[in-house]
Amino acid sequence: MATETTTGAISLDQQVPPNEPQGSSVSKSAYPSANASIYDEEAPRSAFSVIEPTAHLSTVTTHILEPVASDTFPDGGLRSWSVVVGSFFLLMSSYGLMNSTGVLQSYFASHQLANYSTSAVGWIPGVFTFFGLVLSAQAGSLFDRYGPTGILAAGTVCYTTGLLLLAECKLYWQFLLTLGVLAGTGAALLSTAAMAAVPHWFNARVGLAMGIAMAGGGVGGVTFPLILRAAFTKLGYKWSIRLLALLVGVFSGIGTLLVRSRLPKGRSKSTINLRAFQDMRFTWLTLGTFSLELEVFAGLGLFPTFIVMQGFSTSASIVLLAVLNVFSTIGRLLAGGFADRFGRINTQATLIIAGALAVFVIWLPFGNTLPGLYVFSAVFGLASGSFLSLAPACIGQISKASEVGGRFGACYSIVSIATLTCIPIGGEMLEKVGKRAMVAYLGSLLIVALGLFTMARWACLGYRWRWNAKI
Repeated sequence: MATETTTGAISLDQQVPPNEPQGSSVSKSAYPSANASIYDEEAPRSAFSVIEPTAHLSTVTTHILEPVASDTFPDGGLRSWSVVVGSFFLLMSSYGLMNSTGVLQSYFASHQLANYSTSAVGWIPGVFTFFGLVLSAQAGSLFDRYGPTGILAAGTVCYTTGLLLLAECKLYWQFLLTLGVLAGTGAALLSTAAMAAVPHWFNARVGLAMGIAMAGGGVGGVTFPLILRAAFTKLGYKWSIRLLALLVGVFSGIGTLLVRSRLPKGRSKSTINLRAFQDMRFTWLTLGTFSLELEVFAGLGLFPTFIVMQGFSTSASIVLLAVLNVFSTIGRLLAGGFADRFGRINTQATLIIAGALAVFVIWLPFGNTLPGLYVFSAVFGLASGSFLSLAPACIGQISKASEVGGRFGACYSIVSIATLTCIPIGGEMLEKVGKRAMVAYLGSLLIVALGLFTMARWACLGYRWRWNAKI
């Protein structure tokens, strides 16, 4: 009987169980493998798989290759990679526009909503991103129960309808409802199904697969700002947003056709998997992701405004945001390969350090110069590409394949609070305490995130530190 731990875990041949003395040999036969029920009765003895408290079905994370055939991962093949391609297009539509909200916010603030403060206008993309994540709990459970097709069809309709109505908006509350609520709901359905589908098909190479899929968000973050920049000038506001709705509809349609679930339907047992938070590894990862997205979406949303406040043109702000997203896309692709080789949490923590250095060493002292902003956009883009793409992979490696959707939903329903408040908080700081204080605040969030991911790594090792562990 072959036994396989969750992705990124140390193999049983290499790992010494917590209750065995160092240097002792442990054979695979020492571990329960007759059936899943016997295995669930005791916590896994691999250091990576330490569970607190006593394992329940929703917290056991080791994959048994037999007799549960659905836990055998293809890790490649036409069907698997077509799911990655479909997820790429879905995340290009959803996360791609989330990465571009700074352009929309800047346009609203200088045109239809010129009479409102920066923080007030910031609530519109904040609500959009909030709904894009808070509904992940329900969408993830629906994915586990019914598969992705119906969810993706409903998401496409909601998303495109919301954008078409956005083109007709003139009043503040109309922007909140169309872009924030309706389009945000559609984005939640699309992004949750896209992120939950990939770990169904990959295990050993899930970091690379998730990196490729999440690169769609970076490509969208490059494409949409450049398209909107040209369209606002040549077509005007209404037809620019209608063109955006058309692109989102096409990309979402492609994703709907390609993304499929591998596991049988009906495996989810609850709407929100609250028992997942009994696993401290998952809790630390959720808190770390909360801090990361508090920084990422505030940075992306306010970066164009920051650049304009430094005296540079709106065109320069859009180009700099595009440069950041180009390097973010490259970073996501590279991070996925490194994560599979060196461990997902290890790679995430290393890149968080690089991102914090970029903020404090480049953005803070040289953010008033155009060359400094270009260098920062490139360096921070490379580092931050992993912040969103590796977070789902980190969660997937400590979760049962049949519960990935529910755990994603539980995590991002918490993280959504960060995305709701991050831009208004940052906008208020820009107006009240200045640009440098806001930059320092964003850098400090990365320091907090590093501490939380370090705690997650420690928990994965049973609270016994090992520098060379692949986690």
